[in-house]
Amino acid sequence: MARLLMSLAAFLFMGSVCLAADASTVPAARIGVVDMQTVATDSEPAKAAKAQMEAKYGKERAALEKQGNALKKQVEALKNPKAKEQTKVDFIKAKQKLDNDTRAFLRKVEQDEVKLRQDMVTLVFSATYEVARAKGFNFVVDVTAGGVLYADQSMDLTQDVLAEVNKIYAANKDKKPEEASKPAAPKK
Repeated sequence: MARLLMSLAAFLFMGSVCLAADASTVPAARIGVVDMQTVATDSEPAKAAKAQMEAKYGKERAALEKQGNALKKQVEALKNPKAKEQTKVDFIKAKQKLDNDTRAFLRKVEQDEVKLRQDMVTLVFSATYEVARAKGFNFVVDVTAGGVLYADQSMDLTQDVLAEVNKIYAANKDKKPEEASKPAAPKK
């Protein structure tokens, strides 16, 4: 019986050695890193989105800032004890209107920014996929998301992804806005 147990133990030991040998033949993972913050700020679509937001909301933002500055000047006049009660009431109404207008403006801007961020994320993921596939990387990590304390420069795909984002953006630039936000389907 002891011989049987010894034989079984030896068999199991040899089996685990064989499995370990097979595990060592698994190819090493090629891991790349991308600085998504750089891509999100330096790419052509990011610059275009910033310009689009400024063109769409710049005048309204400037008008709200102008109203705010005018109210700040009125505050000094209200500090005078001789200021009329009606002037104070008018100031309070103007301040409330400005606050409401500012909140509505910020909601509109936020809705557009969310849409632009979603489109940008889709575009960056598509570009990252293309670059990683073309260069043989099977895992890509965002450096700005944290967790990566060091990465060899040869693993950095940031400039390649940035170039791919710009390439995809340029290819989609002439499409209708709803089509341009959709990157081309990844090639297999």
